[in-house]
Amino acid sequence: MLKSLRPFAFALAAAVSLPASAAMAQGEFTPGTKILSLGVLSDNGTGFGGAFEYSLLELAPNLRLGVGGSLGYFSEDVAGFSFSSMPILANGNVHLALPDVPALDLFAGASFGIVRFSYDDNFPGTDNSDSDTVFGVNLGARYYFTPRVGAVAQFGIGDVPELFFGVTFKF
Repeated sequence: MLKSLRPFAFALAAAVSLPASAAMAQGEFTPGTKILSLGVLSDNGTGFGGAFEYSLLELAPNLRLGVGGSLGYFSEDVAGFSFSSMPILANGNVHLALPDVPALDLFAGASFGIVRFSYDDNFPGTDNSDSDTVFGVNLGARYYFTPRVGAVAQFGIGDVPELFFGVTFKF
């Protein structure tokens, strides 16, 4: 599992170490902006995932609506039990731009979708896999070190990943 997380940790470290000035960085999520985020997830185990979001429209001078989707994978092995899950979610977020901090993009929203999970306790006849519909809310922030590269942190409540940390790309 750690080997699969190395590329994400390297990308995050590279994004954090990129030299840039705050005047150059732009976190503004204007209509038509596309964002791709890749990172590490934490919920029922540790995993990795990604999200894509598109800025749909401006709700007010500093508020924008974004829609998109996310995909993740978690796994955990404890005392002979193996559990894995794969959330596939549709997301809607409202983004708040702070004019005094142009590199910061604050957002909050809701997600719904399905989670495919699998459970194995190494006893014959007790393996289980199924899907379930899920709903949750989230709160997060992106900070851009350059006009196109930044870091993202997101906290979820409900049936969405509890924590997401990673690198984000704007195009």
